[in-house]
Amino acid sequence: MSYKLFGAICLGSVEQELSIYEIRQNGSIRPVERATTVLPLSSDTFGRGRISIESMDALCGILTRYAGALKTYKVDAYKAYATVAIREAENCDIVLDRIKVRTGLNIELISNSEQRYLNYKALAYNEGDFTEIIKSGTLILDTGYGSLQFSIFDKDALISTENINLGAAKILADLSRARIADNQMIDRAEEMINSELINYKKLYLKGYDIESIIGIGENVLYRYWAQERPELLKTAVPADRIIAECESIISMKSSELSEILGRTLTYSRLLPIAAIYYKRIIEITGARNLYFPCTDFTDGMAVDYAEKAKLYKGGHNFENDIISESRNMARRYRCNTSHSESVEEYALLIFDAIKKFSGLSKRDRLLLQIAAILHDCGKFVSIKNVDECGYFIVLSTEIIGLSHDERKMIAGVIRFRSSSAFDYELAAKSGDPIRLAKLSAILCLANALDRGHVDKLKDTKVSANEKNMELSILASYNGDLTLEKLSVDENAGLFEEVFGLRPIFRQKKRI
Repeated sequence: MSYKLFGAICLGSVEQELSIYEIRQNGSIRPVERATTVLPLSSDTFGRGRISIESMDALCGILTRYAGALKTYKVDAYKAYATVAIREAENCDIVLDRIKVRTGLNIELISNSEQRYLNYKALAYNEGDFTEIIKSGTLILDTGYGSLQFSIFDKDALISTENINLGAAKILADLSRARIADNQMIDRAEEMINSELINYKKLYLKGYDIESIIGIGENVLYRYWAQERPELLKTAVPADRIIAECESIISMKSSELSEILGRTLTYSRLLPIAAIYYKRIIEITGARNLYFPCTDFTDGMAVDYAEKAKLYKGGHNFENDIISESRNMARRYRCNTSHSESVEEYALLIFDAIKKFSGLSKRDRLLLQIAAILHDCGKFVSIKNVDECGYFIVLSTEIIGLSHDERKMIAGVIRFRSSSAFDYELAAKSGDPIRLAKLSAILCLANALDRGHVDKLKDTKVSANEKNMELSILASYNGDLTLEKLSVDENAGLFEEVFGLRPIFRQKKRI
C-alpha cells in the first residue's frame, strides 16, 4: 500500500470529533472523512466538577460509532485524546474506564501544552509560509471552549505563551453557576473578559507590536462564519471588519442566533461570549489584520503521526520554539544569562561525550538543555531555597511542546542542582528516577565547571575514555582553577554512580 490510513479522535469540551486521514509516502495528508457530534461535557465538568452518568452513556454511544468507523476504514493506526473537560473531571478515571470497557478504545489524556503544540503543527503543515508569517509581530490565538492560548511570535521565534481561562464554555458555566440572569449574561461576561485581558496586556504585551492575529482551535465563531460569512475564512481580513462582525453578533437576540445556528442551543449561548473576547483581544493588541486558516486539532494529530511514522518531515523547527520560550522565561526570572549559557554549553558537551554510555535519547538532550537554561530561575524568589523555588516555578509554567511529565522531569533536574542533594526517594516521584538521576548528574557537573560564574573553561574539551572508564575534562585556561577542581570533585560521585565514568579534571600544560 502506497499510503496509510490514520484515525484521529478528539473528545473536546463541547464537540467530539472523528477524522480519517490518508497519509502518503510523499508527506501528503488528506482528510477522507470527518464526523462531529455536539455533547457539551463542559457543562458537567465546569458546572458540577464531574461527568454525569447520562453524559458518560451518551459519550460511549458516540464512541461506539466512531470505533465502528475505524474498523470500516481498516485504519493502520489511531489516536484518541481527551481534553480539558474529561481531564479536569473528578471522575476522570471512571470515565476512561467506562469508555474502554464499552467501546474498546484507548483514550489518552492530553495536557494543554501538548494540545496547543499539535494545533501549531497543523498550522505549520497547512500554511507553507508559516515561517514568513511569524517573522513580525504575530499573535497565534488558539481558542478552546475551556481556555485560550496566547502565543506571541516575532522574528521567527516564540517570545511568550500564556494560557487564560477565557474559553466561552468556561465563562458560560461560571456565570450559570453564579445564577446570572440571561439578560445580564453579556454584561457580566464582558466584565470577566476585560479583567483577564487587561492583566494579560500589562504583563505580556508591553513592548510588542502585534501586526497580525492567527485564529486557530475550537471556536463557535469559526463555525458561524463558515455558515454565514465564509469570505472571512482562509484569507487575511482587516481588524475593523472582524470587530464589526463581532459587534453584530453581540447585539443579536438569543432567538435569532438559535434560528441561524439551528441544531443546538449550546452554540447560540456560546457565540456572543466568543464574539466579546475576540473583539476585546483585537482592541487590546492593536492588531491590524486577522487570519483564520481553519486548521483542526485532529489535523495536528495526523501531522504528528506522519512525522513519527517518517512519512513527513516538518519544515518548521518546533524545538527551537521550545528553547526560545525557555530563554525568554529565564529572562523573565532574571537568570544570570552568561552563567546559564556556560552551563548549557558544558552540559551539552558532557551529554554528547557520554552518549554511548548514557542510554539517554535526543529528546533527553533537549530536556537537559532547558534545565540548564532555567537552573537558576529559583533565585528570583529566594537565594536560600533556589532549587526548591526553581522546581515549583518550572512545574507551574507551561512550555508549549513539552508534556507535563517532561516539565516535571526538568523541574526535578533543577531541584537537584547539587549532587549531594540528590534524593532517590524524592526522585522516584518523577516517575522515572534513573533518567532523572542521569540528567541531574550531568547538570551538577556542568554547573560545577562554572563555579565562579566567569566562564574560565570556555575552550574546555570533554571526552569519554572507555578503557579507563573516565570522563576527561581538559581545560585550556592557564589561570587558577582551584574552585572548579574542588567543585568537580564534590559533584563527581553521582555522575560516576549513574554512568560508571569517573570525572577527571585536568589543565592543559603550557610550554
